[in-house]
Amino acid sequence: MSVLLLITCFFLSLLRAAAGGNSASASASASSLPHERDALLALKHGVTSDPAGLLDSWRRDEDCCRWRGVRCSNQTGRVHELRLGSSSSTALVGQISPSVLALQHLEHLDQHLSLNNVNLTTVMDWPRVMNMIPSLKVLNLSGCSLATANQLLLPVNLTNLEVLDASSNSFHHPMSASWFWNITSLQYLDLSSNRLYGQIPHKLMMTSLQFLDLSSNGDGDKNMGVMATDLSNLCSLKVLKIRWALLYGDITEMFKNLSSNCSPNQLKELDLGVNQLTGTLPKWIGQLTSLVKLDLSSNNITGPLPASVGRFTDLKFLDLSDNHLTRNVPHEIDLAKNKFTGRLPAWIGNLMLLRILRLSHNKFVGDIPMNITNLACLQYMVLSNNEISGSLPSYLSNLTAMRKTNMTGMCYVGDIDNFHLISLSAVLKGQERNYGSISRVFDTNMTSIDLSSNNLTGEIPEEIIALNVLVYLNLSRNHFIGVVPSKIGEMQSLESLDLSRNKISGEIPATLSNLTFLSYLDLSYNNLTGRIPSGTQLDSLYAANPFMYIGNIGLCGHPLQNNCSRDNASKQGRHQGGTKEGHGIEFFYLGLGCGFITGTWMAFGVLLFKRSWRIAFFQLPDKLYDKVYVLVATWARRTQTDRLP
Repeated sequence: MSVLLLITCFFLSLLRAAAGGNSASASASASSLPHERDALLALKHGVTSDPAGLLDSWRRDEDCCRWRGVRCSNQTGRVHELRLGSSSSTALVGQISPSVLALQHLEHLDQHLSLNNVNLTTVMDWPRVMNMIPSLKVLNLSGCSLATANQLLLPVNLTNLEVLDASSNSFHHPMSASWFWNITSLQYLDLSSNRLYGQIPHKLMMTSLQFLDLSSNGDGDKNMGVMATDLSNLCSLKVLKIRWALLYGDITEMFKNLSSNCSPNQLKELDLGVNQLTGTLPKWIGQLTSLVKLDLSSNNITGPLPASVGRFTDLKFLDLSDNHLTRNVPHEIDLAKNKFTGRLPAWIGNLMLLRILRLSHNKFVGDIPMNITNLACLQYMVLSNNEISGSLPSYLSNLTAMRKTNMTGMCYVGDIDNFHLISLSAVLKGQERNYGSISRVFDTNMTSIDLSSNNLTGEIPEEIIALNVLVYLNLSRNHFIGVVPSKIGEMQSLESLDLSRNKISGEIPATLSNLTFLSYLDLSYNNLTGRIPSGTQLDSLYAANPFMYIGNIGLCGHPLQNNCSRDNASKQGRHQGGTKEGHGIEFFYLGLGCGFITGTWMAFGVLLFKRSWRIAFFQLPDKLYDKVYVLVATWARRTQTDRLP
């Protein structure tokens, strides 16, 4: 029985390490067992064509561990790896010798067997041979022209098999009638490019499976595709591909149990593109929080895009093209506390119904995109703790939802329960404080702008006062200059204002005391000057935060200790005079230091060049010591004499 035979055998690293290393040099130092050598020679005897000369070195008078393509354990001397792979044009031709079965008793036999591109259609006993190698871990049957994977064909004894590649064959029968579903040890299963169709077996017990590829299957003649209704036990699954498989039905029903039993879900890649899926995008999509790739393109999916898509913090590839999605915009994007870099994406401005944008604690750079003003429904914008630069754009005043109190009709969000984000927070009093439930944010105008801890420069534009329903404004820890907008008192909805740690100068606007709802104010560490506006509102804020003015040496008046003159002008004059006086003190100490240094060097110069002075200078301490000693001794002598009777 003559067939095209290509057998490539190599070990997985796990058992290779257990064998004590399997390098080529190690193999050369070992010697094989006689019955293994005889089995391999019998295999060579069955080969009728060897165009590449792969077996030329296989001679009885040499150790088979030195043969080309053969590797042995340096500890046991047993054959554990065969590398006889070749292209189809130079493949081995001949018979599969039954003597290969003699290797099944070895400790490290055939951990990886590759039969890819071997025509097994006329080899009637190959399943029996495979089934007699229970130690097999990797089996490659891709491109073997197999017509069936029927369960009757192979009573499975491959209890250690971890990797099975049966892609690019001609399997043409129901999916469930296949022997590989019984191999519970599988971690990798590739059945792509066949003609399998029908239902995947219910309640698969392949709990170790991490990779499943059923792409390019289905029976186009019968218009029968792949069906998958229960994958709930595949909790280790990381990659699921069923692309171009005539997959049909409601996507919600078909995969509703995909993540039901698995928490947290480990799925990283989901590719269901180019099928016939219908229905709306399911809520369970939001539970797949580890997704890196999501491809649902070229289906018949309808309805809105769930807001939970904005929670995929690891997502790198998203393709929802060629569907029938309506209102294909999320209301929420929350990608905070990640490591995103680069400029803020301009496409954010196309999400017309976006109400929540939180990109804080990343490494975004560059300016704030101009088209962000297209977000007419935006209520909550937190871009803090990034590296955003440039000036604060005046066009932020066009954020409609922060100017008008009633945007319900235009920005209707539907069922609040559909939102994945449970609550929101804002940075207040140097701490992150909870907004409360998201329903409170949407039902009331809890609008917020937080641009703190960035590299923003320039002046705070006067146009920002147009955001008259803004509740929280935090511009702290930037590099703003100029003055506080004079009409800031018109932002009557403000409850929290933080402009601390900038370079803002000038006076505090008197209108600030008109903000009756203001419950937190921080102007610390700027260059503010002049009299602090009076008013019970600011007094109560100071009582709650006595550090709200700290770091502004030019401020005066109640509630601070330093008093002001009759008017700010004279006060500022005194401040300027004080500044000049301060400069005078600095010059005084500078002159004093220079004089001290000059005098010291003059004295040392005289000692250096005048020998008599130098001798007198160094004798001076001795003379002083002698005089003091004589005085003390004389005084002591007199004291003792006076005490004598």
